[in-house]
Amino acid sequence: MDKITKQNALNAHTWVGVFLSVLLFLVCLSGTVAVFHLEFERWEQPHIEEMENVSPEVVEKAMDTFLAQNTQESHHLYVVFPTSDIPRLVVENDHAAYFADSEGNLLEQESVSFTEMLVNLHLYLNLPQSWGMILVSALGAIICTLVVTGIIAHKRIAKDAFKLRRGGNGQQAQIDLHNRFGLWAAPFHLVIGITGAYFGMAGIILVVVASLNYDGDRDAVIQKIFTPDPVLAPQEGKPAIGRAFAQMETLAPEKSPIFLTVHEVGEPEQFIEIYAKAPNRMIYAEGYRFDTAGNFIGVAGYEFGEWGKQLVWAMYRLHFGDFAGLTSKWLYFVLGVMLTMLCVSGMEIWLSKKAHPPLASRLWYSTVWGSVSALALTAVADMFFTGSLIAVFWCLMLFNTGITVGVKSLTKPIWLLISGLSVMVLLIAYAAVHQSATLSVASLQLNIPMAVYVVWSVYRANTLIKRAKNAETQIETDASNSAPQSAQEKRVNA
Repeated sequence: MDKITKQNALNAHTWVGVFLSVLLFLVCLSGTVAVFHLEFERWEQPHIEEMENVSPEVVEKAMDTFLAQNTQESHHLYVVFPTSDIPRLVVENDHAAYFADSEGNLLEQESVSFTEMLVNLHLYLNLPQSWGMILVSALGAIICTLVVTGIIAHKRIAKDAFKLRRGGNGQQAQIDLHNRFGLWAAPFHLVIGITGAYFGMAGIILVVVASLNYDGDRDAVIQKIFTPDPVLAPQEGKPAIGRAFAQMETLAPEKSPIFLTVHEVGEPEQFIEIYAKAPNRMIYAEGYRFDTAGNFIGVAGYEFGEWGKQLVWAMYRLHFGDFAGLTSKWLYFVLGVMLTMLCVSGMEIWLSKKAHPPLASRLWYSTVWGSVSALALTAVADMFFTGSLIAVFWCLMLFNTGITVGVKSLTKPIWLLISGLSVMVLLIAYAAVHQSATLSVASLQLNIPMAVYVVWSVYRANTLIKRAKNAETQIETDASNSAPQSAQEKRVNA
């Protein structure tokens, strides 16, 4: 490839990354953490009774109790079954959700405000949903562009694939790390970019496909991808969800039911659908459909449908890594950290090369490490106060920006230290609120990684502070040694 093409690719890579660095970083950071969004839901209410499985009778009792206490009109009813991700029973409608114990008795209302804020930060940047999703989807396309232009711009991509330089001023090592992360995880980054772009651009894709293959009939495309509702005789009475659920052991003994939905509650077209995770399949779930009386009427056909239908139903698991339990989640987390660090290192490389004023660098560090602090303190606020967590998070981010402008000492190691201390405050507050439940599996599976982050951030911040002090000392020593030498030279010359 000629030098002009490589230079143009490098210029595009640089300036696109610089101008969108903050948004890209927030989307990547929140997405990396949101890989464990189901674990965060357990973490928020760690004292809830957990179970491996549940009987149809218990499901029926829990729903009957829920309906007796929640009489508001609703178009849907839901039952979330215990799974390895969330081993809890939840019954809900369009308005409220409650946990139930292993005997079908209702417990407290489900409250996962922080998790919802975190996921929405990733999906919409906490903006109005329609506009936010379009923006984030565009950022997904930008990630693909950055991956491609980064590979094209690299002059010795094969030779430098595993080259990591050490020493010097650290910039070479940072450049190598940026290039290696970008190359090693390029397939993952493309998958994340493409699937992320899909979620917000599905409507546009729908119009294009309809125009090309279905004479503009969007409903025809929807029916191809999302199986139409069954046409049934008018249904009356209470949906027999227990009877429907009991049949899953016979209909799909190898599949794990995830949740149940009663569609169009109280309407003539009412029917029951149970979504079950298919082993060794990437699709989110297969749908098993029953009439109001609990009679099986067929499957939705997602598991063995046309390739386009399977692809669409695989988008969620491809994007969030929810297809091989904790193994795939941890893999996605590590690769997500690599993508996030690409945003961080790319911007730091640009700042160092351009000799920008210190304020620009401090603002970037307040964005990177200050966002970690803001997320941690938002989780703390959720434990003690009611109100908008979106407002709390963005107020904290604005506060970080404001104090960074006013306080020149808030450098990279200080912000890194602040982020670690903020997470430590979160752990202390969590222990104070949840007490003995802090030692539960639901708590420890996230608290232990958080504690590791606290130790690492404090250690790393201390290392950077010492390195900066040593550099200052060396500069002062060099300056003091050069002064007598200059004077001596003057005497010799005289």
